[in-house]
This record gives sequence, C-alpha cells and structure tokens, in this order.
Amino acid sequence: MMFDALISPRQEHDIKYVVGSLKKFDSVTQKFYQLSCGCLERSPPSSPNSCSLFTPILPLAHPIHRQTYAQWKYSMFVNTIFSRKKGRNLYLLPIGPFPESVINTEVAGLRLWDFLKDFAAAFFQGPHVHILPEVPLEDIKCTKRVHKNTQQVQVLVGDIFPYLQKMCPPDGYSVIGVSWTDLYPSEDLNFVLGEASFVHHSAVISFGRFEPKLYKDGRKLRECGSETEDEKAAMLVKLIKSLCHETCHLIGLSHCVFFQCLMNESSSMEQALQQPLFLCPVCLRKLQKICKFEIRERYGMLREMLLKCCESVECQYFVDSMKWLDQCLSFLDNDAERIS
Repeated sequence: MMFDALISPRQEHDIKYVVGSLKKFDSVTQKFYQLSCGCLERSPPSSPNSCSLFTPILPLAHPIHRQTYAQWKYSMFVNTIFSRKKGRNLYLLPIGPFPESVINTEVAGLRLWDFLKDFAAAFFQGPHVHILPEVPLEDIKCTKRVHKNTQQVQVLVGDIFPYLQKMCPPDGYSVIGVSWTDLYPSEDLNFVLGEASFVHHSAVISFGRFEPKLYKDGRKLRECGSETEDEKAAMLVKLIKSLCHETCHLIGLSHCVFFQCLMNESSSMEQALQQPLFLCPVCLRKLQKICKFEIRERYGMLREMLLKCCESVECQYFVDSMKWLDQCLSFLDNDAERIS
C-alpha cells in the first residue's frame, strides 16, 4: 500500500495548507512531504503506524506566527521585485583573529573552513559555496563593548551587515561572516550566536562563546581557545547549526513553529544546541524550491558529512543525527514501510 493512500481528505487539505500542491513531485517526494500534516493534529498521533521522523510542536502556534510554504513563496516573490540580487553563490567570510586551536582544527583531514564549505554545499545542495580570504575584525567599523561578567569583547552584530554586503562578489547571493569574537544584538541583551539580515543579504555567526566553562562566579578559569575534545565537538555542532540556520533566514525562512526543527527559535545556547540539525518537511519544502535538489540525494550527502564528524570527534549529537538520517533514508527507500 502506498503511503499516500492513507491520507484522508482532511489531511490532504492540511498538507496543501502547509507545503502547497505536491502533484508535480514523484511518489517518494510526495510521501515525504505528506508527513507535514502531523503538525496540524490537535494531539500527538496515537496510531502505532504513525511516523516518528518529525515531532510536531503542540499546541500549534497562532496563525500570525506561522509561515506556510505559500506565505513564504509570496514573500519571496515580493522581495525579488525590489531586489536586484542575481547571483546564486554563497560565500563564507572568516572574520579574525582566531585562536591557534581553531586554526589547526581539522575534520576528517579537511581544515575547518573547507569542512564548513563542504557541509554547507551538502545542506543547500544547489548553490556553490566559496570561502573568501580572512579579514581582521579591526577592518570593520563596528560598535564594541566588554561583557560585564566575562570581560570579553563583544561586537554589535548589526554593524557588521553593511560591510558583509559590500564584500559580496557579483555572482554571490549572500555572504556569511564567521567570527570567534562574541556578538550581541542590542545593549539590553546578553549575546547572540548568529543573526541574519535579509535586507543586506548577509549574516554573521560567532562560535567562540564557551563562557559557562570559561568562567565561574565571574572568575576566569582558563583561556579561550583551549577547548577539550568535548568542547571541540560542541564547537563543531554550534558552527554548522548556526551557519545553516542563519543562511536559511537569508532565503526567507522564518522561525519554525510547526515541528522540532533546525529553524526553531532559541533563547539560550543550551536550547540552540539541543535542537535538531535537520529541517522539518515544511521548511525543507521552501529550501527545495530555491535549491532544486532531490531529497534523497541531499540526505545521502549530509550523511557523508556527518560520518566525517563522527570520525573526527566523539559526540552523541552527531551519532543521534546519523541514526535519524538512516531512519529517514529507510523511510524514503521503502514505500510500503512506515517508521514507528
């Protein structure tokens, strides 16, 4: 029995509401996007045959906070009318300085920047990803402050966007700055791991924030950049998640309120690190529209990248992510089997 044969008229209506029409897709892709109907259920599925790949956020948020595929598509159409951006390439811009431990970091034989480029290429399969030459933070005119607890320099994230916009090559869609220096969004807020500006076609992320282990009762315990193996794994998780999350914002994706998803909003580092590495069906539908990838091929490439992570660091998050990918690939490969 094909999976779509189990879809009721109500579920078909719900699917079209969140991910649009699926008629042009093959049966495997349709089956995957049909999982989106779970986010509109009033209670968790009780059927033993229910798929567990994606966990809906219940109760569902008010419509004003939702971004369905149709809403995203309309907003992108409106923005393209007023935008002259023609390029499709993504550019990563290292913003130095970086500690030696970061400079010397390798993942499966790749230097850190090359690994990030390859991971982004797998995640956004379609646009080409390039690395720009490193620039020093001193070259960027931006507001700085010293954090009252950590005594570490922080940079006002909004001041970096105009610089990144100017650094975007003619064939680029956006530039994502990657910094070790801590970021803050406004005077009344503590820090931010990353932020994107759709107007500037740019984003910036920071991965040097390890204050919970660097400081205790306001006293510095050790130097930044002298991470243990566990913290190197956490650095890698934070890097790839922040990079993919903020880049998704640049192509119009809002924070997700449908499922547990990479695009969920977070209010702390701990919350951000616990969120999934993958997009839910609603968010993936938007990304596929832009990048034109084949779902199974993309998941296969992501699995290869995660395998490199598992070979380089001991990290349960990467192990769990690999298990999820194997479940997902099994679901896509077997039309008759439901994952319970």
